[in-house]
Amino acid sequence: MKIIEFLLPHRPPFLMVEAIIDYVGGDAPILNAERTIRRSEPVFSGAEPPLHWPSVYIIEGLGQCCSLLRLIWTCERRYAANTSGAENISNLLTNTDGAEDNYYALERLFEIFGNRTMNTASRIGMLASVDVEVVSRVRVGELLEYKVEQTHVLENLSRFAVQASVDTQVVAHGTIVGAQLENYL
Repeated sequence: MKIIEFLLPHRPPFLMVEAIIDYVGGDAPILNAERTIRRSEPVFSGAEPPLHWPSVYIIEGLGQCCSLLRLIWTCERRYAANTSGAENISNLLTNTDGAEDNYYALERLFEIFGNRTMNTASRIGMLASVDVEVVSRVRVGELLEYKVEQTHVLENLSRFAVQASVDTQVVAHGTIVGAQLENYL
Protein backbone atom coordinates (compact mmCIF):
# COMPACT_ATOMS: atom_id res chain seq x y z
CA MET A 1 0.00 0.00 0.00
CA LYS A 2 3.00 2.30 0.34
CA ILE A 3 3.23 3.05 -3.37
CA ILE A 4 -0.53 3.62 -3.61
CA GLU A 5 -0.40 6.12 -0.74
CA PHE A 6 2.56 7.78 -2.48
CA LEU A 7 0.58 8.15 -5.70
CA LEU A 8 -2.90 9.05 -4.38
CA PRO A 9 -3.95 11.70 -1.85
CA HIS A 10 -6.54 9.35 -0.29
CA ARG A 11 -5.96 7.77 3.12
CA PRO A 12 -7.85 5.12 5.09
CA PRO A 13 -10.73 4.80 5.52
CA PHE A 14 -11.28 6.46 2.11
CA LEU A 15 -8.44 4.71 0.31
CA MET A 16 -10.34 2.07 -1.65
CA VAL A 17 -7.35 0.31 -3.27
CA GLU A 18 -5.02 -1.93 -1.25
CA ALA A 19 -2.78 -3.49 -3.88
CA ILE A 20 -1.85 -3.21 -7.53
CA ILE A 21 -1.98 -6.71 -8.97
CA ASP A 22 -0.99 -6.03 -12.55
CA TYR A 23 -0.23 -3.14 -14.88
CA VAL A 24 0.09 -3.38 -18.65
CA GLY A 25 1.30 -0.27 -20.47
CA GLY A 26 0.99 0.60 -24.13
CA ASP A 27 -1.65 2.44 -26.11
CA ALA A 28 -4.52 0.88 -24.14
CA PRO A 29 -3.05 0.47 -20.64
CA ILE A 30 -4.76 -1.75 -18.07
CA LEU A 31 -4.53 -1.77 -14.29
CA ASN A 32 -5.74 -4.59 -12.05
CA ALA A 33 -6.00 -3.88 -8.34
CA GLU A 34 -7.84 -5.22 -5.29
CA ARG A 35 -9.19 -4.55 -1.83
CA THR A 36 -10.37 -6.97 0.83
CA ILE A 37 -13.62 -5.97 2.52
CA ARG A 38 -13.20 -6.36 6.29
CA ARG A 39 -15.69 -6.34 9.16
CA SER A 40 -13.52 -3.72 10.89
CA GLU A 41 -14.30 -1.08 8.23
CA PRO A 42 -15.72 2.09 9.85
CA VAL A 43 -18.77 1.94 7.57
CA PHE A 44 -19.83 -1.27 9.36
CA SER A 45 -19.51 0.17 12.88
CA GLY A 46 -22.64 -0.78 14.80
CA ALA A 47 -24.21 -2.47 11.78
CA GLU A 48 -25.96 -5.82 11.95
CA PRO A 49 -25.38 -8.62 9.41
CA PRO A 50 -25.72 -9.05 6.53
CA LEU A 51 -23.03 -6.48 5.82
CA HIS A 52 -22.73 -5.16 2.26
CA TRP A 53 -20.06 -2.82 0.95
CA PRO A 54 -21.71 0.45 -0.18
CA SER A 55 -22.06 0.78 -3.96
CA VAL A 56 -20.60 4.28 -3.87
CA TYR A 57 -17.40 2.80 -2.38
CA ILE A 58 -17.15 0.35 -5.29
CA ILE A 59 -17.42 3.25 -7.73
CA GLU A 60 -14.93 5.32 -5.72
CA GLY A 61 -12.46 2.41 -5.84
CA LEU A 62 -12.83 2.24 -9.61
CA GLY A 63 -12.24 5.98 -9.81
CA GLN A 64 -9.10 5.72 -7.68
CA CYS A 65 -7.85 2.94 -9.97
CA CYS A 66 -8.44 5.22 -12.98
CA SER A 67 -6.32 7.93 -11.32
CA LEU A 68 -3.59 5.40 -10.58
CA LEU A 69 -3.61 4.09 -14.14
CA ARG A 70 -3.44 7.54 -15.73
CA LEU A 71 -0.61 8.62 -13.42
CA ILE A 72 1.41 5.43 -13.88
CA TRP A 73 0.90 5.41 -17.66
CA THR A 74 1.94 9.06 -18.04
CA CYS A 75 5.01 8.65 -15.84
CA GLU A 76 6.00 5.45 -17.64
CA ARG A 77 5.83 7.17 -21.03
CA ARG A 78 7.90 10.11 -19.81
CA TYR A 79 10.41 7.81 -18.13
CA ALA A 80 10.79 5.65 -21.26
CA ALA A 81 11.27 8.76 -23.42
CA ASN A 82 14.02 10.10 -21.14
CA THR A 83 16.00 6.91 -20.55
CA SER A 84 17.71 4.43 -22.82
CA GLY A 85 16.94 1.29 -20.79
CA ALA A 86 13.26 1.05 -19.97
CA GLU A 87 12.72 -0.68 -16.65
CA ASN A 88 9.67 -2.90 -16.28
CA ILE A 89 7.37 -0.71 -14.22
CA SER A 90 4.76 -3.46 -14.02
CA ASN A 91 7.19 -5.72 -12.16
CA LEU A 92 8.16 -2.92 -9.80
CA LEU A 93 4.51 -2.06 -9.04
CA THR A 94 3.44 -5.62 -8.33
CA ASN A 95 6.51 -6.33 -6.18
CA THR A 96 5.95 -3.50 -3.69
CA ASP A 97 2.56 -3.91 -2.09
CA GLY A 98 2.66 -7.62 -1.38
CA ALA A 99 6.16 -7.73 0.06
CA GLU A 100 7.08 -5.18 2.70
CA ASP A 101 10.74 -6.14 2.37
CA ASN A 102 11.06 -5.28 -1.33
CA TYR A 103 12.73 -1.91 -0.73
CA TYR A 104 14.51 -1.92 -4.09
CA ALA A 105 11.24 -1.91 -6.05
CA LEU A 106 9.75 0.80 -3.84
CA GLU A 107 12.86 2.99 -4.07
CA ARG A 108 13.05 2.61 -7.87
CA LEU A 109 9.39 3.61 -8.20
CA PHE A 110 9.94 6.69 -6.03
CA GLU A 111 12.86 7.64 -8.29
CA ILE A 112 10.83 7.11 -11.46
CA PHE A 113 7.73 8.97 -10.26
CA GLY A 114 9.67 11.65 -8.42
CA ASN A 115 7.30 14.42 -7.39
CA ARG A 116 4.73 13.52 -10.04
CA THR A 117 2.05 12.55 -7.55
CA MET A 118 -1.39 13.85 -6.68
CA ASN A 119 -0.38 14.37 -3.04
CA THR A 120 -0.82 18.14 -2.96
CA ALA A 121 -3.98 20.19 -2.98
CA SER A 122 -2.69 22.27 -5.92
CA ARG A 123 -2.59 19.23 -8.21
CA ILE A 124 -6.16 18.41 -9.05
CA GLY A 125 -7.74 15.58 -11.00
CA MET A 126 -11.46 14.88 -10.92
CA LEU A 127 -14.19 12.72 -12.36
CA ALA A 128 -15.83 14.30 -15.40
CA SER A 129 -18.37 11.55 -16.06
CA VAL A 130 -19.37 8.33 -14.31
CA ASP A 131 -21.57 5.79 -16.04
CA VAL A 132 -21.21 2.72 -13.84
CA GLU A 133 -23.87 0.13 -13.08
CA VAL A 134 -23.60 -1.83 -9.84
CA VAL A 135 -25.22 -5.21 -10.55
CA SER A 136 -24.41 -7.23 -7.42
CA ARG A 137 -23.51 -6.81 -3.76
CA VAL A 138 -20.13 -7.23 -2.13
CA ARG A 139 -20.08 -8.79 1.32
CA VAL A 140 -17.70 -8.68 4.24
CA GLY A 141 -14.79 -11.08 3.78
CA GLU A 142 -14.82 -10.89 -0.01
CA LEU A 143 -11.95 -9.75 -2.21
CA LEU A 144 -13.05 -6.92 -4.49
CA GLU A 145 -11.06 -6.93 -7.73
CA TYR A 146 -10.84 -3.86 -9.95
CA LYS A 147 -9.95 -3.74 -13.64
CA VAL A 148 -9.63 -0.42 -15.46
CA GLU A 149 -8.53 0.14 -19.05
CA GLN A 150 -7.73 3.54 -20.50
CA THR A 151 -9.51 3.51 -23.86
CA HIS A 152 -9.23 7.13 -25.02
CA VAL A 153 -7.11 10.19 -24.25
CA LEU A 154 -7.96 13.67 -25.51
CA GLU A 155 -5.78 16.41 -24.07
CA ASN A 156 -6.71 16.56 -20.38
CA LEU A 157 -9.54 13.98 -20.57
CA SER A 158 -9.14 10.22 -20.23
CA ARG A 159 -11.87 7.63 -20.76
CA PHE A 160 -11.74 4.30 -18.95
CA ALA A 161 -13.66 1.04 -19.28
CA VAL A 162 -14.09 -0.17 -15.69
CA GLN A 163 -15.13 -3.38 -14.00
CA ALA A 164 -15.27 -4.62 -10.42
CA SER A 165 -15.71 -8.28 -9.56
CA VAL A 166 -15.67 -10.80 -6.74
CA ASP A 167 -14.17 -14.12 -7.77
CA THR A 168 -15.24 -14.13 -11.41
CA GLN A 169 -18.67 -12.53 -10.87
CA VAL A 170 -18.93 -8.95 -12.15
CA VAL A 171 -20.42 -6.66 -9.49
CA ALA A 172 -20.04 -3.34 -11.36
CA HIS A 173 -19.13 -2.23 -14.89
CA GLY A 174 -19.22 0.85 -17.07
CA THR A 175 -17.15 3.86 -18.07
CA ILE A 176 -15.47 6.70 -16.21
CA VAL A 177 -14.06 9.88 -17.74
CA GLY A 178 -11.45 11.70 -15.72
CA ALA A 179 -10.34 15.31 -16.18
CA GLN A 180 -7.02 16.78 -15.20
CA LEU A 181 -7.75 20.35 -14.07
CA GLU A 182 -4.13 21.31 -13.62
CA ASN A 183 -1.01 19.84 -15.14
CA TYR A 184 0.07 17.74 -12.14
CA LEU A 185 2.38 15.49 -14.15
